[in-house]
Amino acid sequence: MPDSSQMPDTVAADFSQLDTLLQASPAVLYSGSHDPRSRALCVDWVSTNLWALMGFRPEEACDPAWWTEHIHPDDLERVQVSFARLGKRREIYTEYRFRFRNTGYRWIRDHRRLCDPQVDGDCQVKGAWLDVTERREIQTRLHEREQLLRRLVETDMEGVLVVDAEGRIIEINPAGLGLLSCRDANEVIGNSLMHYVAPHHQKRFVLLARRAISGEPVNYEFDIRDTRGERLRVETRCSPLFDAHGQIRSVLIVARDSNRRSDAAYQAQYLAHYDMLTGLPNRALFRDRLLQSMAQARRSETLIAVMFLDMDNFKDVNDTLGHAVGDRLLKEVSARIVACTRETDTVARFGGDEFGVIQTSMHSVEDAAELAERIVDTVSQPIIIDNHEIHSAISIGLTLYPFDDHHNADELLKNADLAMYKAKREGRNRFQFYVAELNRIVQRRATIERDLRLALQRNEFTLHFQPQLSIDSGQVIGVEALLRWNQRERGAISPAEFIPVAESTGLIMEIGQWVLFEACRQVTEWQAAGLPPVRVAVNISPVQFRHRHLLDSIMHALHSSGVDPQLLEIELTESLIMRDADTTISTLRRLRELGVEVSVDDFGTGYSSLSYLTRFPINKIKLDQSFVRDIHKPDGAAIARTVITLGQTLDMRVMAEGVETYEQLAFLREHGCHEAQGFLFSRPMPGGAIQRLLTDSREDLRLRMLEPAF
Repeated sequence: MPDSSQMPDTVAADFSQLDTLLQASPAVLYSGSHDPRSRALCVDWVSTNLWALMGFRPEEACDPAWWTEHIHPDDLERVQVSFARLGKRREIYTEYRFRFRNTGYRWIRDHRRLCDPQVDGDCQVKGAWLDVTERREIQTRLHEREQLLRRLVETDMEGVLVVDAEGRIIEINPAGLGLLSCRDANEVIGNSLMHYVAPHHQKRFVLLARRAISGEPVNYEFDIRDTRGERLRVETRCSPLFDAHGQIRSVLIVARDSNRRSDAAYQAQYLAHYDMLTGLPNRALFRDRLLQSMAQARRSETLIAVMFLDMDNFKDVNDTLGHAVGDRLLKEVSARIVACTRETDTVARFGGDEFGVIQTSMHSVEDAAELAERIVDTVSQPIIIDNHEIHSAISIGLTLYPFDDHHNADELLKNADLAMYKAKREGRNRFQFYVAELNRIVQRRATIERDLRLALQRNEFTLHFQPQLSIDSGQVIGVEALLRWNQRERGAISPAEFIPVAESTGLIMEIGQWVLFEACRQVTEWQAAGLPPVRVAVNISPVQFRHRHLLDSIMHALHSSGVDPQLLEIELTESLIMRDADTTISTLRRLRELGVEVSVDDFGTGYSSLSYLTRFPINKIKLDQSFVRDIHKPDGAAIARTVITLGQTLDMRVMAEGVETYEQLAFLREHGCHEAQGFLFSRPMPGGAIQRLLTDSREDLRLRMLEPAF
């Protein structure tokens, strides 16, 4: 808000009232510019309730990278694609996961409006962020329950209808269509149920319908006339349905043929929506569910995947082993596909060896890729039929909605079909996305995962070490171990790219174990070379820290290398230690009992309760480099001073990360920071280079710390 001391009293009062209103608002308001080229949002103003609602200071949000960096990686591509359409639309909203400082990732609704004019090609925007996490959770539970109930109704052998207060049919299941001798629900929905009641029962039916709409359950048997004019006696049970306010808005009717007739016409109507061989929905029912799923995806701002599946070389099985074996193979493959999906997904057989899958309530491209890969792997397992071992395979084409919201249901199926044929051209027994960019994302992740599994065998990982110095003495008191991956074909790959893949696949356990052993081995090697003891700090990921064998791994690394436990420091992030704090405290105490030091990395960027922080057995807190970088700013300096003072008060050492200038170093020394690391002293380097540095240049490092040449 502007400085009220420079305003007339009435204007200042208005601004004060506005600020009070903003503080009470559940939404954070902002304005800024959207760059269509980089897809970044540059905030130039944000309401002051950002701190109370999301845990950030307004000036933090004005950093050009702030918005992008805090979006969940799985949502970033979808969000950027959505807002890229701002040039064509005046107003867009979307929902995505955003990392709050105090509470981690939460769902927000981002409502953005385009303003005129454009400046240097950037779109000027105004918008609002609203936390919708609780609403999303409720919607997800309701959607899953709705999908489950819908499946139960669709497979019920009895007719199920929902009729509104005016007597119009608003829902009907396949068995209900069979009673009316109708193939398409659209021919029935919207019609008055009275239209199908035989004339001699209509007066009685009206009286019973009034009783049902008043809240009384009713059982009644009467005659109906189907769409062909034929009469049928049905038994019905009617029950009222209530809305959220307890008002009766509709009536549920369950009906069945009084004679339970099993003639071919009745069976044909029911089976018009299901495949006779596998019992799966057919193409007609699949299309109906696809329309429902598309509508739900638009309402909930989630993704759905549409998959077209075709078995590879199925004709060879039919030709060599016969159609009976072929049918049993189709039934087994159907069961395997169903086993890979959730109850809220849909699996259908289109005919022959073609299948379809609708995957609902997705939040990332990887969800679809993982399901497709699971289906490919499961179907490819050998199948034994009549002592014949059959090696089946399947090709899958995928498309997503609403990545391109101009697609209708038929176009989605067509695109999935095209992608399936591309998968066959690429070698069969695989999956392929329709959108080239999505393919690139998924293929890049799959390539990293594949190469990660080989990286340890190929000795592609190395450790680099960055010196850590005492600010008082200038002595090197330790090093931080940093993992590097030099992939043999593609060269250096950023840890920011491969570490999340390693964590999601579980490979981080094996890689983390290697880092621990290699760091301890390097300390032993330095000691054998005659260097004084050097403490090495190793970062531990959340997956590693929560693993039940963490302590065993650390002890094994120490014992096998012979390293003194006091020379090993375990670095944990601030957000990690605050998850399940009581369990964390127990683990940290056991580490301290071993003699291992514990430090908190990136301190100040997460959420720490002081009451918990005093209970944590922590040796050191590391001042995050973002605060060191902003020391020249009033707010940055205030935060740095606060963290240093907190460490001193709690009897913890404080290390500053990312020190790059003598001005920063002077500030840290003035306010009592204990240790520092950063490019001002040394870049990370291999173990051999560190050994030479500590042998030949230790005095240079000390002088650089104590006697800066301005």
